Amino acid sequence: MESNKPKLAIVGTGMSGLACADGLGQHFEISLFDKSRGLSGRISTRRGKAHAFDHGAQYFRAKTELFASWLKPFEGNGHLQPWTPRHVYFGADGSRKAHRDVSSKFVFVSGMSAIGKVLLADRPDWKLYLDCMVDLVTGNAGKIFLHCGEERFGPFSHVVLAMPPQQVQALVTPNIAFADALKSAQMIGCHSLMLGYRDEEAPDMDWDCAHFEDEILGFSAVNSTKPGRSGGFAIVVQTKHQWSELHIENNLDTVGSIMKERFETITGIKTDASGYNRVHRWRYASTQTAAASEGSPYLLDKATGLSATGDWCRGSKIEDAFLSGSALAAHLVSQLT
Repeated sequence: MESNKPKLAIVGTGMSGLACADGLGQHFEISLFDKSRGLSGRISTRRGKAHAFDHGAQYFRAKTELFASWLKPFEGNGHLQPWTPRHVYFGADGSRKAHRDVSSKFVFVSGMSAIGKVLLADRPDWKLYLDCMVDLVTGNAGKIFLHCGEERFGPFSHVVLAMPPQQVQALVTPNIAFADALKSAQMIGCHSLMLGYRDEEAPDMDWDCAHFEDEILGFSAVNSTKPGRSGGFAIVVQTKHQWSELHIENNLDTVGSIMKERFETITGIKTDASGYNRVHRWRYASTQTAAASEGSPYLLDKATGLSATGDWCRGSKIEDAFLSGSALAAHLVSQLT
């Protein structure tokens, strides 16, 4: 049955896009687009034959009541669980000290990317287009079209661009109302090394999260210790953002070799994992300069019917992405009345 709701498209299915869609769903007919084959953006989970890795965001906190309230249903049905890892700090010389971190941490189950699948399962009216890279936006406010190669979708009354600012810039005109804000936003990269060990190779470790005082390495997690995870012993190692930005175009095998050598030198843990051994590059991982304010953490041009949302509008955390998408949704709904 044809809906009489205005049609709205959201390009990007990370947390900001999902939160925005959730806030708009009762008022708009929602179409979601993503260039990847899966949902959830940088809240990602990579799966091998016998291992799984949250190679993007490792965990998150809920500091605001709005985010905490939104998460409660997912905790109630088991799709969100607390994680209480054992922490350690490593110096660049290999020295170490235990660290007690009692702050609440949460992970989605059975992997961080599960949030997108859970949301879509309860919203069968949302239209989803995966592996569909939007490369052109045409039309005017109220009648906007999205182009994915030879395919054209629309018309849409409004389009939300839930992607990094550099990718938003590629789709909008240079004179869009929020052009200056886009130019001011700065994001830098990160590399994630994924190590999957066979049972006989698994190292004997007394920590689940490691923080590094090092120029190259920033963080590591024993992914398989998170609740609800299946598969073999799995470690994720991530670089310092500043180091990755300097090496963002380097060959991934070269980056991986540097990361593994550094990890072994500092921790004493061998990286010759035969179950899985790969590196992923996140070109846009951390916000250095936010594009908007906490009070209005989104960008909007009423004249073109285009808006933009993301953690980069106010910070770098999953909660920042949620608050950005939710705030944009609330504003767009308010314009209907």
